[in-house]
Amino acid sequence: MNWKFLKTNWFYLALGFLAICYGIRKFPQLNPFHQPDVKGKIKLSDGQSEAKKGAALLGFVPDIADKHSPDAEEITQANAEAFLKRFANVAVSERKKFGIPVSVILAAAYVNSKAGKNEAAMKAKNYFAIPCTDEWEGETTQISGNCFREYESAWASFRDFSIYLSSQEWFGALKKSAGKDWRIWVKKLGKEDISQTDKMVSIIEQFDLQELD
Repeated sequence: MNWKFLKTNWFYLALGFLAICYGIRKFPQLNPFHQPDVKGKIKLSDGQSEAKKGAALLGFVPDIADKHSPDAEEITQANAEAFLKRFANVAVSERKKFGIPVSVILAAAYVNSKAGKNEAAMKAKNYFAIPCTDEWEGETTQISGNCFREYESAWASFRDFSIYLSSQEWFGALKKSAGKDWRIWVKKLGKEDISQTDKMVSIIEQFDLQELD
């Protein structure tokens, strides 16, 4: 390309250059050096979202357990969020007083009450499905032919669960040997038919509840 050509066709060359600049500005994907902005467009897979971390339960709302979690079809996202957020601080208080891991308390309540939606929880405020026993002198209620303890408040249910566990002859040894190891706790609760081990494990891992222990 010589100077004579440039001098003769500079106007058209300038128009062409401006057209190319406009096209790149209008359609950045035409730029071979362009890197697309993916911020906010990547869908985090399960377990990657920071919103699912158990420590945030003291003031956050986690996603509902996925299809692999127990009774997911019966527990809506709103149910799970409200339940775990509502009782996180209560479970922390119980752990401080009785030494039971927060994750174990929350998971047992979640599983045994179906996030507060089964009949025992709704009718008797019994979130742990604790049955009537000979030493129980409080109110009771009958559900499907079975006798369950009845409480005046949800807090009373959580406190009685702590007392119920700590009164078991094996509690002292369990507390000493397990410490904060929630897996040992849930295994023992399953063995004693107090809750369901597999479902408790699923809930704790799904919501990272062990981070509260």
